[in-house]
Amino acid sequence: MSDIVPNYATVEVPPHVDPALVVDFDYFNPPGLSEHGDVYRAWRTLQDGPDIVWTPRNGGHWILTRAEDIKWVQENYEIFSHEEFQIPRGALLVMPPITVDPPHHSRYRAVMNPSFSKSRVTNVYEPKIRALTVDLIKQLKPRGACEFVHDFAYVMPVAIFLGIVDLPLDRREEFLTWGRGFATGREDERLGFQKKILEYLGSVLDERQGGEGDDLLTRIAGWRSNPRYQSEQETLGMAILAFVGGLDTVAAQLSFAVAELARRPELHARLRDEPELVPSAVEEFLRRHGLSSTGRLVKTRTERKGACFLPEEMVMVPIGLSGMDDRAYSNPLTIDFDRVPAPHNTFGNGPHKCVGATLARMELQVFFEEWTQRMPPVRLDPARRPTSHAGPILGMAELNITWDL
Repeated sequence: MSDIVPNYATVEVPPHVDPALVVDFDYFNPPGLSEHGDVYRAWRTLQDGPDIVWTPRNGGHWILTRAEDIKWVQENYEIFSHEEFQIPRGALLVMPPITVDPPHHSRYRAVMNPSFSKSRVTNVYEPKIRALTVDLIKQLKPRGACEFVHDFAYVMPVAIFLGIVDLPLDRREEFLTWGRGFATGREDERLGFQKKILEYLGSVLDERQGGEGDDLLTRIAGWRSNPRYQSEQETLGMAILAFVGGLDTVAAQLSFAVAELARRPELHARLRDEPELVPSAVEEFLRRHGLSSTGRLVKTRTERKGACFLPEEMVMVPIGLSGMDDRAYSNPLTIDFDRVPAPHNTFGNGPHKCVGATLARMELQVFFEEWTQRMPPVRLDPARRPTSHAGPILGMAELNITWDL
């Protein structure tokens, strides 16, 4: 557990920060979100100003607004450490491997990597993902309408994740409440959910220690027997990272993508008629809808584009802005399946690249393949506007869609 007490207050601007770089921006509630409901529109206002800005909100921190700077920070862990990866500092537990930098980082990745290998995703998870997706679509289609976020988006990936870690599916809603509260809540809310998650996962790890299962939590419990094991903080940290990381992100990607398909039915038609486009579509949706707004802890004084980063300061890396950067992508707000392939920063770069990236891509690919073949084009419900939420992980709060029977 971090010894830093999280500071959500608004602070004074430090003397080394150029006043021209100061913005009033709270990433839990970005300007305009409550009026128009579009979290990406709210974030993109920052790209009208300097490439790197500083806000006094949430204890004060830097914010990167351009893809090249986001990639630069992601790759330079010696300067921008991952040991504090959420703003404000001290807001989360120590959660290896994401809060541990190389060289020690690799020992924890070695515990988790086998559960997310390409062969395992393809041979073990893909058939289950496809069967579940088809079943959910068959249940949904006769209804003619739904609130997609909760009726589908959270059902599919969460059921898949709970299967990977072998946790009971009938507690899905409870686990979702815990995970969202821990990942996106303010301090008092987060601590309460953190306590519940730690108590539950601690008991699961105790039950699985020494077991012969090959699920992720059994592998994590097995770390206790490793000669390099140091403390229970390691295993609980890995377990809670797996727990929270598997609950929200794919659900958010599905929701933002379906909203786009509803606005532009020609995209649905292209994927239906040209299924070979699906892999490109997955990458395009991932580029456009980056989700995480994580932090880095400055270790070494560094200057870039007029900003002076001092040791112990926090830098925010908002992936959502990376995909909307008009210097990196032409017409960045437009989903274009014919876009010339360009790398995106959505899964990170360097040693901390997302361990679950292969699984996430597979889930999205299977969804688009089955959804566009089995469902008619969908429309937004004109009576209920889509709304999205901010915080460490961007997502949709509500998406009401209809379709012809």
